[in-house]
Amino acid sequence: MRITNGMLAREAAAGFQRQMQALDAARREASTGTKVSRPSDDPVAAAGIMQSDSGLRALDQYRKNLESGQARLNVEDSVLDQLSNALIRAKELAISQADDTASAETRKTSQAEVDRLIDFVKDLADTQLAGRYLFGGQYADSAPYGGGALDPAKPPSGSFPIEVGAGQFVETNHSAQEIFVDSDVVDSLTALSTALGADDTTAVQSALTRLDAAFDAVQEKIGDLGARMNQLDIGMSNIESLGVNLQTFRSKLSDADLSAAVTELVSRQNTLQAAMLANSRILDLTLTDYLR
Repeated sequence: MRITNGMLAREAAAGFQRQMQALDAARREASTGTKVSRPSDDPVAAAGIMQSDSGLRALDQYRKNLESGQARLNVEDSVLDQLSNALIRAKELAISQADDTASAETRKTSQAEVDRLIDFVKDLADTQLAGRYLFGGQYADSAPYGGGALDPAKPPSGSFPIEVGAGQFVETNHSAQEIFVDSDVVDSLTALSTALGADDTTAVQSALTRLDAAFDAVQEKIGDLGARMNQLDIGMSNIESLGVNLQTFRSKLSDADLSAAVTELVSRQNTLQAAMLANSRILDLTLTDYLR
C-alpha cells in the first residue's frame, strides 16, 4: 500500500485531535477537581451523582420541615408551662375559698383574679407563630378565642403533620380543641369563676375537682409533647447522618484525585508535544531528504 503525504497529514491531524481532547479532559479535571463535568464523561457515575443530588435536596426539605416542627413544639412547650402555672394558681384560689373561713368578699376578690386567668389562658390559645395561630388547627388563620369564645364555624381542631421522610409524617403541636376544650381547662376555670361569684362553697369544691382533672390532662399533653420532640430530634439526627453518607457517596463519584489529575495533565502535555515534534519531522521530509 502506497503511503502518501496527504495520508500522513490526515492521520496526524486525527491523532492531534484525540490528544487535544484527552488534554482538555485532563485540564478540566485538574482545574475543577471534578471527574464528571458532563454526563458523557461517565454516564454511570453521572446517573449516580444526579440521584445523590436529588436525595440531598429531599433531605434539605425534610430538614426544614423538622426545624419548623421543632419551633412549633418549643413554643407549645412554653405555652403549656404557662398554662400549668395558671391552673396551679386557680387551684390555690379554689382551695383557699372552698371552706367556711372564706367570705363572700374574699370570693369576689378571687373571682376577679380567676377572670384574669381566664383571659390569660385564652390569650395563650391565640398564640401566633410566623403569622399563623399555633393552635388554630385547620383554621390557623383565625384566632381560636379571637371573639372571646370559640367560633362554631371555625373549630380550632385538626392536626398539623410534617413530612420527615418519604411517606413518613409526624404530628407537631396540639390544637386548641385538644388543649383548652377537651381538657376542660377553660370550662373548669369558668365554673370556678361562677361559683366564686355565687359565693357557693359546694360549687367551688366541684370546680376544684374539675381543675385537678384539667391539670392532669394538660400534663398528659406535656408528656405527649415530649415524645414528639424526641421523635423530631431522632429524625433530625437520622437526616444529618444520611446527608453525610450521601455527600460522601457523591464525592467518590465526582471528586477527582488532584495529585493524580495533575500528573495526568502533565503526561498528556508531554505526549502531545512529543507527537507534534515527531509528526513535524516526518511531514517535513521530502524526496531530496531520502536521496541524501
